[in-house]
Amino acid sequence: MAIGHNRIQGEMNSPGILNAGFLEHLFWDGRAQTLEQQALASWTNPIEMAGDPQKASRKLGEVPGYQPLFEAAFGTPEVNPERITQAIATFVRSMTMPDTPFDRFMRGDKQALNDQEIRGLHLFRTKARCMNCHNGPLLSDGQFHHLGTSFHEMGNFEGRYRETGKPEHVGAFRTPPLRGHSATVPYMHNGFVANLDMLLPLYNMGWWQNAPTVDKSDDVPLAQLSPLIKPLELDQGELADLKAFLLSLDGDMRYQSMPEELPDAP
Repeated sequence: MAIGHNRIQGEMNSPGILNAGFLEHLFWDGRAQTLEQQALASWTNPIEMAGDPQKASRKLGEVPGYQPLFEAAFGTPEVNPERITQAIATFVRSMTMPDTPFDRFMRGDKQALNDQEIRGLHLFRTKARCMNCHNGPLLSDGQFHHLGTSFHEMGNFEGRYRETGKPEHVGAFRTPPLRGHSATVPYMHNGFVANLDMLLPLYNMGWWQNAPTVDKSDDVPLAQLSPLIKPLELDQGELADLKAFLLSLDGDMRYQSMPEELPDAP
């Protein structure tokens, strides 16, 4: 789980930010529609950053080195929460990974994938059923599904239901894009899965339908396994091929180093 303000442990596994600028819903439960909303929500969340946007804006505005930077970006040196969240969101939009081996293969480079990876791609599209949810330019349908990873009354088990109140959204979390996924382990909204060697057998067996608890104390409906999830009956060779293809979705991970100098505080 993610560690936030004052070493508080949150309920959720931090999602990656690669290609996040193309998403229509942010956070695992989709409660933000823009990166600006997401940045502000994380900034003010008492578990994540526990920030005070107005206080932080005043402090940054008192740093002489920031004033010309804000003026260059926005036309005036004023520092306010809206401009800060816009700057953060603009940075996140720059964090993209459009050039994985898979992308080069799709652009016509026949040597970008080897035979095993191509077999895995075929499985991804067909027998392994991955494209039911991981489709489109982001390799994500942008929708919300329950896979059995949330357990009733444990942590954030409601998922998208918190936002919509729809019974079919209980335990449903956003399908993550797949580019650069190896750098985002552990997987799933709660970090339930350590790596691909654990993840692929779970999909192969068809996950599970959570059973109702004996002492259920709330009126939240029991999460229902997504109808898109079914046992796959992949053999060990096919699982190895599928893993090889999934690893072809990794690319050169952008590393953002700290600036050599920061504006001096007063």
